Amino acid sequence: MKAKNKEVNIFNMSLLDILCGALGAFCFMMLVLFQYWKPEGPETVKVKENTAQLEQKVQELLQRMQGMSNVPPEVMNQLRQMQQQFDALKQQVAQLRAMLQQEQARNEALRRQTQQAQGDAESLRKQNEELKKRNPISVVMMTLTPPHEIDLYVTDAKMDPPTASKVQGVKWPGDVYYNSVSHTDVWMMRDTPPGDYKVFYKLMDRKGNASPAIVSGYYMHSNTYVYLPRVEMTQDKQVVFAGTIRVRPDYGTAFLVAPELEALYKQQQASRSAPAAGNN
Repeated sequence: MKAKNKEVNIFNMSLLDILCGALGAFCFMMLVLFQYWKPEGPETVKVKENTAQLEQKVQELLQRMQGMSNVPPEVMNQLRQMQQQFDALKQQVAQLRAMLQQEQARNEALRRQTQQAQGDAESLRKQNEELKKRNPISVVMMTLTPPHEIDLYVTDAKMDPPTASKVQGVKWPGDVYYNSVSHTDVWMMRDTPPGDYKVFYKLMDRKGNASPAIVSGYYMHSNTYVYLPRVEMTQDKQVVFAGTIRVRPDYGTAFLVAPELEALYKQQQASRSAPAAGNN
C-alpha cells in the first residue's frame, strides 16, 4: 500500500484559478468603467489608493511565493505571466488616461472658443441694434419775416415740454441744434428709434417787428424731404405745435400734422403740387 503524501501545498491549481479570475475581473472592470472616468475627486483618489494597495499586495504575494521551495514551477511561470499582463494593462491604462486628458484639454479649448464666439456674436448683435437706431433725421425751419427770432424745438417722449421763455437745445449725444442768426434753424437727430418726435415753433422775440411772424420748414430722411406746415404767429412768447414725425418699426417715417393745422396744411400741399400757370 502506497503511503500518502502528507506535504501541505497551499498553492494548487484551484488557488491559481481564483487568483487569475480575480485579476481578470479587476482588469475587465477597469476597462469597462474607464469611459466614465472624471477629473480626480475624493472618490477617484480613494480608488487610486485601493489600486496601489492591491498592486503592493500582489508584489508581496509574488515575493513570498518565490521564497517558498514547494511552489510548482508552472505556478510561478503563470504568476509571472499574470504580473506581465498586469503591467501591460497598467501601461494601457496610463496611455488611455493620457489620451483622455488630451481630449479633455481639446474640449476645454473648444469650450473657450465657443464662449468667445458667443461673446463676439452678442457684441455684433448689439452693434447691429445700435446701427439700426442710427436713423438720422434733420428738421429745417425758416423764419420768413425777419428780424423775428423764432426757435425750433423737436422733442421725444423723454424730453422737456417746449417753452418760449428760454432756448432749448438737444438732449441726446450725437444730436445737433444749429440756432442760426440768419433765420434758418436746423435740428439734427442721429438716433431715431421707432417712436414719435414732435416739432414746435417758438416765437422768442419780435425784435421790434410788430407784424405777424411767419415760419415754414421741412424734414429730411433717407434722401427724401417732407414739408412742414407754414404758420403765422401773432402772440408774444407763442409756442406752436406743427406736427409729429412718426418713425415706424421698419424705420420709415410719416408726418402727422397738428389737428388744428390740418386744413391749412392740405391747402399748402395742394398749392405745392399744382402746376404753374401757363404750363401744360
